[in-house]
Amino acid sequence: MTQNSLVRVDFSLRREVFFVVIGAIIGAITMIVPITFLYTGLGLPYYLTWVAFGHVIGVYSSSIIAGITIHMITAISIGIAVGVFLYKTGILNISKLSNGLLYGLLAGSIVFIVFFIPVYQFILAPEIDRTTDEMKVTTTSESEEHSSTTQYGNFTVVTIVWLLIHLVFGTVLGGVSSLMSIRFGSRYRCIKCDISFSRIDSLQKHIQLVHGLHPIQLKRILILGGGFGGIEVLRQLQKAFQDDVSVDITLVSRDNFFLFTPMLPEVSSGMIETRHIVTPIRTFCNRAKFYEANIEAVDLENKQVLITHAVGKETDPIAWRSHSLKYDYLVLALGGETNFFGMNEVARHAFTMKSIDDAMILRNHVINMLEQADVENEDKELKRSLITFVVVGGGFSGVETVGELNDFVRESIKHYYHNLEVKEARIILVSSGSKILPEVTEDLSEFALQELRKDGVEVILNTRLVGAEREKVNLSNGVAILCNTLVWTGGISPDNLVRKFECDHDKAGRIIANNHLEIMGFKDAFALGDCASIKDPRTGNPYPPTAQHALRQATVVANNLISLIKGRSAAGVEKVFDYKTKGMMALIGKRNGVGILFGHKVHGFTAWWLWRSYYLGNLPTVEKKVRVIVDWFIDLFFKRDVTRLKTPTVGRSTEDRVKQREVIS
Repeated sequence: MTQNSLVRVDFSLRREVFFVVIGAIIGAITMIVPITFLYTGLGLPYYLTWVAFGHVIGVYSSSIIAGITIHMITAISIGIAVGVFLYKTGILNISKLSNGLLYGLLAGSIVFIVFFIPVYQFILAPEIDRTTDEMKVTTTSESEEHSSTTQYGNFTVVTIVWLLIHLVFGTVLGGVSSLMSIRFGSRYRCIKCDISFSRIDSLQKHIQLVHGLHPIQLKRILILGGGFGGIEVLRQLQKAFQDDVSVDITLVSRDNFFLFTPMLPEVSSGMIETRHIVTPIRTFCNRAKFYEANIEAVDLENKQVLITHAVGKETDPIAWRSHSLKYDYLVLALGGETNFFGMNEVARHAFTMKSIDDAMILRNHVINMLEQADVENEDKELKRSLITFVVVGGGFSGVETVGELNDFVRESIKHYYHNLEVKEARIILVSSGSKILPEVTEDLSEFALQELRKDGVEVILNTRLVGAEREKVNLSNGVAILCNTLVWTGGISPDNLVRKFECDHDKAGRIIANNHLEIMGFKDAFALGDCASIKDPRTGNPYPPTAQHALRQATVVANNLISLIKGRSAAGVEKVFDYKTKGMMALIGKRNGVGILFGHKVHGFTAWWLWRSYYLGNLPTVEKKVRVIVDWFIDLFFKRDVTRLKTPTVGRSTEDRVKQREVIS
């Protein structure tokens, strides 16, 4: 296989031209400084050249705006021409910085030859003299003679200075466009490995050392899980090893997207569109391979992971295929699953709020209940049970879910379901504790409680859910509530797979990791996020399973992995995870919330605004940020959408799997 057959370039003319234009604009701005010094040194007002520029295009004004504008337009035009030429000819690949600088110097020299001789000598310089006379900068014939001598007598000096100015322009143009291309532009992909590099020379080195006659031994990093922790580790490892061809990175996740879970309640109410809080994992995987598959087994001793995936239709697969992935370094970021504490009937009848499917299913179900209640409005008892919604769990997830659900149900009834009364709807929050939001202070918890009750939410404290049936839920205080909607947000636990790992676990089944986030007994394996038990030295208890902790843990894991691979661990550069929560926030309804930020308590509209600003800033891509902003803006002026999409439920059977072992090398 030839080298060229292994290469695929992911690039476009628009990006090439855009990067060069940005470089040209910055280069043009940089030119302004030496041009100003040049004319000051010649004894002319610094703004004279810009006024003369304006005169050349027919704008006769003492303002410098016209001149600087034509200067920038010229630079942009040069950038477009250079970018198109660069893309079409392929003379130099600017993803290599030295090539970018060389090309920039070449472009600056060409512009100097084209601009200085015909334009400056025959158009601009005479116009500067005329402008000088008109503005009466010189008052005597002696000074005029001096000016003329300055302009034409020192031709060699002026030529050298203008050459340097254009070389500065070219250097900036080439450097900026090259750096932008490396950071945001072309991706040079190895087809065989399905990984890409930002620099062509890195890909060439990869092909030589990995696919050559004597391939090197790769250091294989395997990341399991595509949540907050796994994606952040991936990002930092790709950045560190972007040009290190000896490192191979692979990420495995059962879903092909990253889910921004803090906004799930807003998806369940239809405020945010479903796809706007999910990002394809392949968006993040440039320097890494990605497999969408189920993780069946992890052999920590032999450093091997077994993954499976269905072949054919998801609802009726032809077969299940197995693949074995070997690794040198492992990162476990598998997250958790909903914990029903052994209550099988609750698990059977309750909705959950853990995945994007949960949010979609709950939204469709709530709309279905409203539609049925509107039809059955004459049967008072049936109608009441249909529009009774019970949410269990007084923590952040439960409070945010019940707040969104309450707003959605009441606004929908008000605007669309005219056979129903807003006051007839019952939205109930059940909490086993003596207060809601136990993570915040007493006064904030009380504020949230009173605000929910003011908005019509019934809050039942010191009460547990002890059972559930198709049309009824049973509480520990002996009360049975007739309803067709039960939402469980009571807690999470590690996946059953995590419990099977041959390593130390805590009572909840999570993997015990030390303060370097290494799995106890396995220095080359790390655990973080919901599946890991990491002791907080301040409290002696495990850190809570939140996104902010997972992100900080990911930074520690990535740093320690990089140190381990580069052989720096002996130098004492390994990081210890020691994180104190910076704050916590929760929404409790429309434009209302509570929170603690850096020890300062906030509530009401301020907390709601800070919540939105913080999580908007943490969305992974600019595209998703823009889409969510648009969703929020639309919600300010329009009613909620009560469209119910009837989609078939996809069930994944684990029976009769035809597993054929296949090793991915």
